[in-house]
Amino acid sequence: MKTHQLTQHIFSVGVICLLIASAFFFLIWYTQYLRFEFNALGRYYDLENQIVYTDAGFVWCLPAFGLLFTAIGLVTVRYRRHRKKSSNECCA
Repeated sequence: MKTHQLTQHIFSVGVICLLIASAFFFLIWYTQYLRFEFNALGRYYDLENQIVYTDAGFVWCLPAFGLLFTAIGLVTVRYRRHRKKSSNECCA
C-alpha cells in the first residue's frame, strides 16, 4: 500500500506527459538523424528519392534531452521530499 502511494505521488500526470513528449522527440531525432550514415562532409544522399540530407537533424535531440532531464529532475525532487517527509513522520 505504501509503495503504491509513493509511485502515485512521484509519477504524476505531468511527469508522464514529459516522458511521452521526450519519447516523441527521440523518435523524430531517430528518423531525421540517427538512421542515416553521413559522409565526412556531413551529408547523406538518398539515391531512391534523390534527396540530400544534412547533419542538422541533431537539433531534435535538444527537446528530447531537455524534457527527459526535466522529468528526471521532477522525480528526484519529489522522491527526496517524500523521503524527507516520511523520515520526519517516523522520528516524531
